Amino acid sequence: MNNYKKISSHGAIGIPVAMRREIGIEKGDPMELSLEGGAITIRPYTPRCIFCGTTEQADYKLIGRTVCRECSRMVAELTKGGGEE
Repeated sequence: MNNYKKISSHGAIGIPVAMRREIGIEKGDPMELSLEGGAITIRPYTPRCIFCGTTEQADYKLIGRTVCRECSRMVAELTKGGGEE
């Protein structure tokens, strides 16, 4: 599905409601932008673990950063023991 849109004076582009519904994005959802070969790609932002990079169960926060469940367990064990692995 292609659409022609103009960029506003503030640099914004509206995403048509049909496209938003098709991929399940709503007002206020975070989006990820990337530049690939001269094209700008916009996709829903998927949080990744700062340690291992997985998106699976990456729903914990550590000092404002996303951490997966497994890495959060390892961090908790390391902090209990007071040493490094």
